[in-house]
Amino acid sequence: MTNKSSRKMSLAERVKKKRTDDLWPEDIAAGEGEVPPITILKQQASLLGRRTRNLIEAEVETGTSDYQRFLRHTLFLVAPALNFYRHALLEVEHDATKLYPATIKASRSRNGSSKQQTLRAKNSNEFKKALKEVFADDETKKTIGSLLAQSGAN
Repeated sequence: MTNKSSRKMSLAERVKKKRTDDLWPEDIAAGEGEVPPITILKQQASLLGRRTRNLIEAEVETGTSDYQRFLRHTLFLVAPALNFYRHALLEVEHDATKLYPATIKASRSRNGSSKQQTLRAKNSNEFKKALKEVFADDETKKTIGSLLAQSGAN
């Protein structure tokens, strides 16, 4: 007859067995150096709310495209006082397994007319620079100004 205690594995043996079952490398970690587009977009969304005393807010929604090959982040302007009206300001798309390059699509005003513009960013610095251009564009400022006025901003 076998001793009951010899049939039970000690905690140390179970942990050791678990480790040998785990075939993943120990050094799995998020990439360092570049800030992901979604992180930058969420930071800017938060800052817009502060800048407008939350009369205009921003939200980021993420989906996929091209059979899940790409991630697509859409930055929406949201006007809570206007029954949470949402306006898609821009879209950012990048390979699902890479942070950059990222493609930014936004409506821009040129010589009095609006048109869709596409900007590409090879890294987080270029991405921030492109976002700054979109945010400073007359079309963006007019849209935010209109939403602020309709939201009761003084």
